[in-house]
Amino acid sequence: MGLFNLGKKIDKGLELADQAIVDKDKLNDLKYTLEQARTELMLSGKGASITKVTICGLVIIIVLIGAYKFLFDPVSMNNYKDFVLSVTPLIGILIGAYGAGATLKKFVEK
Repeated sequence: MGLFNLGKKIDKGLELADQAIVDKDKLNDLKYTLEQARTELMLSGKGASITKVTICGLVIIIVLIGAYKFLFDPVSMNNYKDFVLSVTPLIGILIGAYGAGATLKKFVEK
């Protein structure tokens, strides 16, 4: 939960920075640095467990929906196939980002 509160505070700070900072290049550098720090925390810091839970939760939901459709409504399996094809890229992006974050963390620690 702390990571989500931190994200809200960062967003509020960036809104204030938009109003206060005149040099847009410095503002963009500040935004980039803050977003990079948030991403690193989500992928390899304390937020990594949240990312794992999210990935596993999405996969479990998809598998349970598929099992339900297969057992109780096999006629609509084509609709389920379309659903899976639309959700798979999201899961792929999350897994890829998590894997990249974990790999970078190991590389940085060496």
